[in-house]
Amino acid sequence: MNILSSVLSIIFFFIMVAVIYSQFRKTKTADSNKTVEQFDGIDEKDAPIPKVFFVAYLIAFIGAIVYVLLYPSLASWKGFIGWTENDDAYVAKSIDINNNINAIINANTDEQVFTLLQKDPLVLQSGKSLFGDNCSACHGQDAKGQYNYPSLVDKDWLYGGSPQDVYTTIHNGRKGKMPAWKGVLSGKDIDELTQYVSELNKGPFKSNALFDANCSSCHGKEAQGSHSVGAPNLTNDIWLHGSTNADIKRNIENGMYNEMPDFGQRLSRNQILSLTSYIVSLQSEPQDNIDIMQANTYIFSRNEQQLPAVLTTCVACHGADGLGTLPGAPKLAGLKQAYIYNQLHLFVSGLRKNATMQNIVADLDVKDKLLAASYFSSLDSPAISKITPEKSADGIIKDPTERLIFQGDWQRAIPACSTCHGQETQGSPSFPRLAGQSSDYLEKQLFDWRTGDRTGDQGHMMQNVVNKLTDDEIKSLSKYLSKMK
Repeated sequence: MNILSSVLSIIFFFIMVAVIYSQFRKTKTADSNKTVEQFDGIDEKDAPIPKVFFVAYLIAFIGAIVYVLLYPSLASWKGFIGWTENDDAYVAKSIDINNNINAIINANTDEQVFTLLQKDPLVLQSGKSLFGDNCSACHGQDAKGQYNYPSLVDKDWLYGGSPQDVYTTIHNGRKGKMPAWKGVLSGKDIDELTQYVSELNKGPFKSNALFDANCSSCHGKEAQGSHSVGAPNLTNDIWLHGSTNADIKRNIENGMYNEMPDFGQRLSRNQILSLTSYIVSLQSEPQDNIDIMQANTYIFSRNEQQLPAVLTTCVACHGADGLGTLPGAPKLAGLKQAYIYNQLHLFVSGLRKNATMQNIVADLDVKDKLLAASYFSSLDSPAISKITPEKSADGIIKDPTERLIFQGDWQRAIPACSTCHGQETQGSPSFPRLAGQSSDYLEKQLFDWRTGDRTGDQGHMMQNVVNKLTDDEIKSLSKYLSKMK
C-alpha cells in the first residue's frame, strides 16, 4: 500500500510539472494586443499568465523535493534528518508506560511513587503528550495559562499543588463557584470591598469588617485563599479573572463559575499518573510539591478508588472523615442521613441562608444529595464521654450552662437541649449532633436562628428557644458543647 501511494504521488508530481511547464511555454507566444473573444462589449485579450504564478509553483516544487529528501515520505524512505513522529510530543504515538508505572507503584508509598515517576523519562514524555491532547487548549502548550485559566508553572495553586491534589483535580474535575453578592450587599458595601481587595497586594495586611464577615470563610482571615474550596490568594499579584477595579467589582457583584471537566472516565489511572507527573515536573523544584504530600499513604499501590466528584467539594470543607477542616464548617460524620438530606433542601429553598452553601448545592440533583447524605452519615463520629453534672440536694444542676443542656430552664419555658438532641446531644434523624461541633459554628447557628437567617424548623421551635437566651448564654453553650467529646 505504501509503495502504491508513493508511485501515485510521483506520477501526480510529474503530471503537475508537465502541466505547468506547458503553460509556461504557451505564455511566451501570447499576444496581449490580440483579441480572442468578445462578449457584451467586453474584449478578452490573449494576455500572458503573470510570471509570479510560475515563480510560486517553482518554489512549491522545490519545497516539495526538499521535504521528501529530509523527512519520511515515500515508501520506507526515512529522510536525511531521521525524524520520527515521536519527536513531536503533541502528536506522538501513545507510549505503553503501564509496565513502568505498575512496577513503580508496587509496595511504595504515594510520596515514593511520584518521586520515582519524576525520574522516568518515558512517563514524563507520555504525560507531555497527554497534556497537549487534553489540557493545552485551555492552559496553553507552555502551561502558563490565560485569562480565566490558571498557570500550572507557578506556585499559586487553587486546589493544592501536591501530586495527590493534582491527580484528584484531573480525575474528578473541579467546579469553582463564587456566590454573587449583588442584592446581598449594598452598592456602597460592594464598592468598599472592591477597593479593599484591589489594595490587598500593595502593603501589609489590614483587616476589614465587611471582608471578614462575608469573604473570609473561603478566602481566609488574611485573604490568602483556601485550597480546600479553591478560593484564590488575594494578597499576591496573580489575577485570574482581571485585576482592574471594574473586573473585581464585576466578580463580586455577579459571582464566578468556572468548571474543569473530569478525566476520570476518559483517561486510565496510569495515564492520569503520567499527566500528573508531567505537570509537577513543570515546577522549578518538583520535589517541593512532592514533599507536601500526606505522609505514608498507599492510595495508588492499594488501588483505592477516588471519591465521587460530587463529594470532592464537600470534603474540601467538611473533611473526608467528616470531621471538618475549617472552623466554620460543621462536622458531618455520623449525622443522620435524613437530617443531612433535609438541610441540603433547606439551603436550596433559601430557608437556611449561607451564600457559599447555597451556591454549592444549587447544581446538585436528588442523586447527588442522597450520595452526600449517605456518605457522611456512614462515617464514624467520635465517642462522647459520659458527663455527670453536679447537682444540688433538690436535683437541680448547679452549673447554669450544664443546666440549660440537660434540664433546661422551665421558668423561662426553655426545654433542655437533650430533650430533642439526645441525652448526650448525639442527635437524631430530625436533630443534629451538637457534641464536639466547633464553638464558632454553634455560636453562629444560634445567632442565625435568632435573626431568622436560619429557619425551616418545625413550628419555629429553635427560634423560640434562642430568643429567650442571652448573648452570654449562647456563647457559653457553644463553648461547652464543643468540648463534649
